[in-house]
Amino acid sequence: DPAYSPKQNCTVFLSNKAFPEQTFSDDMKSRYKCRVYNTPLSSNHTLQSWIEQTNNTQGTVDVLTLSINSTSELKIIDKMVRDDSIKKVRQLLLELHFDPKTTDAEVYILLLERLRMLYSIGLRITWFDQLIHCATNKFNKCYAVYFIQPDLRDKSKGVAKVDLPSIDNIRKLNGNQIADLYFSYIETTQFFCQHILRIGRITDGGWNVCHDQMLKMKSPCIVYSFGVFNDLSFDDEVAATYNCKVYAFDPTTPFDTHQHGPRVWFSRIGLGDSYRKFQAGYVAPLTQIRAKLNHQSEPIAILKADIEGAEWSSVPNMINTHQLEDVSQLYLEFHGDGNTANQLILLKMIHDAGFRIFWYHINPACTFNKSLLRRSRCQEVYFMNTKFKAKNS
Repeated sequence: DPAYSPKQNCTVFLSNKAFPEQTFSDDMKSRYKCRVYNTPLSSNHTLQSWIEQTNNTQGTVDVLTLSINSTSELKIIDKMVRDDSIKKVRQLLLELHFDPKTTDAEVYILLLERLRMLYSIGLRITWFDQLIHCATNKFNKCYAVYFIQPDLRDKSKGVAKVDLPSIDNIRKLNGNQIADLYFSYIETTQFFCQHILRIGRITDGGWNVCHDQMLKMKSPCIVYSFGVFNDLSFDDEVAATYNCKVYAFDPTTPFDTHQHGPRVWFSRIGLGDSYRKFQAGYVAPLTQIRAKLNHQSEPIAILKADIEGAEWSSVPNMINTHQLEDVSQLYLEFHGDGNTANQLILLKMIHDAGFRIFWYHINPACTFNKSLLRRSRCQEVYFMNTKFKAKNS
């Protein structure tokens, strides 16, 4: 965001001992022209001492990375809070490395106490990440938690906003211009969700649910899950967590239509813009699928679609036939380079239909641009329907 973005001659302290940070360091230098220092923190080398040793005339650190791997290292946070040096940090990127299999309740209490200390001194969590390096199917051994210090924001700057041009003007843009807008848009959140809950596998197969909104949905809610292949972990868990009736769909599975669980039904059909044969099953427009299930007037709490490129034709069909008006949360995995007009036009259509991004996830397995490693051909984007209205309300 402009209010927190590093400025010219910015200062970055690298104190993360867990993972190499060369790519991050190089990017901060090239993108923001920051001065980057390796600043291992300990009882003898404190944050305040590094600020003094690096001749930081501004007195602030734009970005501090830090990893905590044991309870003994919590003293680093204690010291930064006691001497107020943490108040000089605009962004804190904190990694917590604790394996749930070997971490007892007392240790988690110590961690929560430190998080409360950081909160009390003014830091606020703006994002978190379940690091793929330490993920298992059921839990994460490490988390990255991203803080900002509102007291150090640039008060002359507003909140980041990416406006999409009209469809006619999108068609006038070249490929690079379209790609820049495409990636800027899907990586800028527009709706605040207090509690993001991972449902399903921590690794590929799980999805991040806006828990706040799900608590507002009437029970039993309805969830549509398109693109499961042989992993229904999300479907099983969302049914159990929210007492939802879950309808899973995929025309490519080795198994046929069946009831998968007490509240989970599977059909060998997928999303498309017309009804036709596809691989082992069929694809059909959402309006036809809802009619077959007698859900024309039933609101859908979550519609999730990971359909390997079919989103570019099926989602416009859903919008044009008004099938998304009573969908509360829409989760899409976009597949593509983001450099064609139809891809940016779809984002414009989704925006105009009232959907706002509250979360996104870059799939590192699909990165394709060596100069922009964060660009990925497959990115999960999570939308909230700000115009949601149940048809039977």
